[in-house]
Amino acid sequence: MNGFAIRLRLQVLCEPFPWSAIGVAILLLLVCLPCAAETRNEFWPELDAYVKLDTRLRLFCLAAFVHAAEPEAASGSGVYRDVQIGAHVDYTLKPIFRRKLQAADWERDRYMWTRLGYRYGTSLGDVDDPFREHRGIFELAGRVPLPADFWAVNRGRVDLRDVEGTQSARFRYRLTFERETTILGVVTVPYANAEVFYDTRYDTVNRQRYQAGIEVVLTGRWRIEPYLSFQNDARSQPDHVNALGLTLKYYR
Repeated sequence: MNGFAIRLRLQVLCEPFPWSAIGVAILLLLVCLPCAAETRNEFWPELDAYVKLDTRLRLFCLAAFVHAAEPEAASGSGVYRDVQIGAHVDYTLKPIFRRKLQAADWERDRYMWTRLGYRYGTSLGDVDDPFREHRGIFELAGRVPLPADFWAVNRGRVDLRDVEGTQSARFRYRLTFERETTILGVVTVPYANAEVFYDTRYDTVNRQRYQAGIEVVLTGRWRIEPYLSFQNDARSQPDHVNALGLTLKYYR
């Protein structure tokens, strides 16, 4: 191994990479290994667009898909697919004590923001149990700095749902740990989170979701986020979902 390769390897090992965050992510994934009666593997591709309207306001639009890879999926063809599209308005509090953040990426550097939006979802193709959903969304999120440049991100969310004419509400809380770092000149944000869902249809916490991934800054406008997600749901079939997600994000 030549001297340049040795120096490069040492540089990678000495980067301020968030090994603690990776450890937490691995622990979460191990805890949530498939243990349910029925498991389905899914792929979650998604396209997000963020359009800045002013220093405090932005528009967020998404198109998200679900593709089930398991033959036991609930469809006559052995494959389950659905789509969700949505539009949201984000409002952030203007930083007062940290002026350099006034022009920064608020989702990463601002302390608190809210989101109000609408999403429409429906199943695709010929399925045994088709659905159509209208969903109103309200979110409140806040960031708390931790030692060693880590951040804890708290998000509370309310989903007001109309599924085939039946109204219900879902209350969600998610806690994320993340740390921005640079690897070989590329800005990345590894993270791990856990989320619980309370559904008024059952009057109980019926769903838990655990996720670990990494956001990679490609250019000033584009980012990509691959992740793994594990979900348990006591009132759904299948009651366990393993998902590979891939989100492409555009900022303007």
